[in-house]
Amino acid sequence: MKTNPIAQLGPSTALVQLLSEHPELAPATWRIDRDGLLSGTVAYNAAFDVRPAMEAYADVLGAELHEQPVAVDGVERLTFHVFATWRDVQVNVWASCAAAAAGSAVAA
Repeated sequence: MKTNPIAQLGPSTALVQLLSEHPELAPATWRIDRDGLLSGTVAYNAAFDVRPAMEAYADVLGAELHEQPVAVDGVERLTFHVFATWRDVQVNVWASCAAAAAGSAVAA
């Protein structure tokens, strides 16, 4: 009898391992899509600098932190993304904050 792999099982296990092994990471809202992509959103008050939290995720996941300025309703913000493969699972973690909170000036 042929069995079909459960696409969400690997990411579920990886998430439990990630949280168990690295309790110092900032809390995130996690989602596992039906294809097995593990996504996390680190959410804080918009005036909180999320860069250190996202740097910690990048370090643990062995990935590069991507930072991009954006303007939303005239307010300059920074978005942060980490894309990684961790324990054979695709992981995407993101966050954003006001550019002023991160101490960065966004070029005009």
